[in-house]
Amino acid sequence: MAPENSFREMTATFEQLSPEERIRTILRIGEPGKKRLTAAFIEEQCKLKSFEKLSDTEAKATYTFKVEHFYTNGSGNLQGGAQSMIFDICTSLTLQAISTPGRFLNGGVSRVLTVNYLRPAPEGSELELETEVISVGKTLAMTRGTLRRASDGAAISTCEHNKAAVPTKPQWKL
Repeated sequence: MAPENSFREMTATFEQLSPEERIRTILRIGEPGKKRLTAAFIEEQCKLKSFEKLSDTEAKATYTFKVEHFYTNGSGNLQGGAQSMIFDICTSLTLQAISTPGRFLNGGVSRVLTVNYLRPAPEGSELELETEVISVGKTLAMTRGTLRRASDGAAISTCEHNKAAVPTKPQWKL
């Protein structure tokens, strides 16, 4: 089968999935050798807790994960850059869950990702990340997130994430 046909079939299959199935499918994608920085987080640590589609352009999802040593700084807390990466991944997953052909099916690219750090999250902490797709247009989308301690709901950090649609093919395989 020609690569273009495979891509069309994969895209058609992905589009037919429910929003929750889309997120769970992306979280299950395995990468041989796990050579990407994001591979372990996506494939092993991040779990979808809940999803709610509010409209064709708005949705909310909550993800859970544990602060692993790999993502900590010298103080033993979740490193700021790791938090930015996690916000990027999870807000994009929520956006992909409600995407349509030609509109953020591949998650788009970040234009602006602003993170506000409020308190530390020590290694071993169980965290919940609440994400929200605020608005989706033809080429721009706005999302936001709040990272909280699972034990008491205290906010660790917040983000606002603006994305742009780009005409690229996803590199993953279903």
